Amino acid sequence: MGNEILELLNDEASVKILVTVDEHGLPHPAVKSSLRYCGGEVIYLEYLESSRTNRGMTRSLWYEKDVVILLARPGEKSFVIVAHPVRALVCGKEFQRYYEEVQRERGDFDLAAVWIMKPLAVTDQSLDVRVAEETARHPHFMHLDRLAKYKETP
Repeated sequence: MGNEILELLNDEASVKILVTVDEHGLPHPAVKSSLRYCGGEVIYLEYLESSRTNRGMTRSLWYEKDVVILLARPGEKSFVIVAHPVRALVCGKEFQRYYEEVQRERGDFDLAAVWIMKPLAVTDQSLDVRVAEETARHPHFMHLDRLAKYKETP
């Protein structure tokens, strides 16, 4: 993943939405500011044991299903990351390190799990990039008034 994506993922001001799937196959998007990138992996700190996202992450781990992360800085850039949950930490030294961080930063907060995900694919969803890609892929998809202007140009 490029530096721009890493900056967005590690920037607390970025909008970070984690999309899991529920038991009925319905997507469950949720804003998750605790997403970050560290050492080639996407880390997600889950605070609530019984949350829909935690259940969706567990389901993804058990059934080897991917999740989607949408990163955005409104009006600027947005990216979609497809990631695969590889493990959930609920105890041990690494979990303890994150637990202590949460206690320092958030006070009396619990930490249910530290989810480790492997990023599989990244797509730039920024409007300028998407317009250029779609125009190159489908040059004939053009509104009629733009087509008339295009034909008038020498």
